[in-house]
Amino acid sequence: MFSIHDEALVKDFLKQNKFPPFRYAQIENAIYKNFVSDYWDIQTIPKELREKLNNNFFYYSLVTDHIVTSDNGQTTKILFKTKDGLFIEAVIMRHLTGRNTLCVSSQAGCPMACTFCATWKLWLQRNLEFYEIIEQVYYASELLNKEWTILRNVVYMGMWEPFLNYENVKKSIEIICDQKKLNLANRRVTVSTCGIIPGINKFGDDFPQTSLAISLHAPNDEIRKSIMPVDLTYNLDKLMKSLDLYVEKTNKRIFYEYIMINWVNDNIKLASELGELLKGKLAHVNFIPYNSWEWTSGSYKSTPRFIIEKFQDILEKYGVPSTIRTTMWDDIDAACGQLASKK
Repeated sequence: MFSIHDEALVKDFLKQNKFPPFRYAQIENAIYKNFVSDYWDIQTIPKELREKLNNNFFYYSLVTDHIVTSDNGQTTKILFKTKDGLFIEAVIMRHLTGRNTLCVSSQAGCPMACTFCATWKLWLQRNLEFYEIIEQVYYASELLNKEWTILRNVVYMGMWEPFLNYENVKKSIEIICDQKKLNLANRRVTVSTCGIIPGINKFGDDFPQTSLAISLHAPNDEIRKSIMPVDLTYNLDKLMKSLDLYVEKTNKRIFYEYIMINWVNDNIKLASELGELLKGKLAHVNFIPYNSWEWTSGSYKSTPRFIIEKFQDILEKYGVPSTIRTTMWDDIDAACGQLASKK
């Protein structure tokens, strides 16, 4: 069987079975606009076609293994099981402003071995297919639709590295932003990378309107390579040059993620280094309080709030805007990889 989200295959199937081309538009509208998840409920197509679709195409290859919602109702974490028995995660974040964001996974596990992250403990099991990414988005959209609300943003910040699965990520973004499908604006989709330069270069060409986030986490190579092995291949000099080219192509602001780990990357002198690195650039820094997890490397702890605020003050002097990320999910282990690691 094949995924109903594979438009080319569905259209070819309709042609081979001598159904008129307009039938695809009816199927597409039922699935993506009305969230019909049973072929027998698509009343606009003939019974014969419903039967053939049911026998040849699946809606979901993923099985929902576990769902948990935070006590305040803002965050829902979904653990999916793939057909080959792997676990991946997606997280719905309901912001107080009414905006709903979904964090999706693009890999089962992760090969990047960042010392502060739970996902790398799983290692890379495999890349996700484009339809496995879309199924996470479709499931969340269905769930929010039942709450009489909609999905507004998608961030590729779950189990990852997205740019090591570029073609599947690319195809999933195209479906997410297709007006006839899930119809999210490109600027409401953000892809986060720890600095895979070939992916950044392609991304700027393919998606000039889609947002890019960089997992930076240190303003110099010495600290960065100690917590992020990717820096051994793509050091900061190479990375910043590629990002300058990206901004020239797109004129898009880049989001820099900086996880605050006490006694690791939060020495106040580093704030000035960060300011020097980013001054004059189209940049916005997101400071993320470190989220401890069961197998935390060494004695990693979150930086006190007042130190993070000092970092902000120093960056402001360099003209670099920043935000302190609000933690929404401590009570449900919703940081990347935690639930899958336990499973």
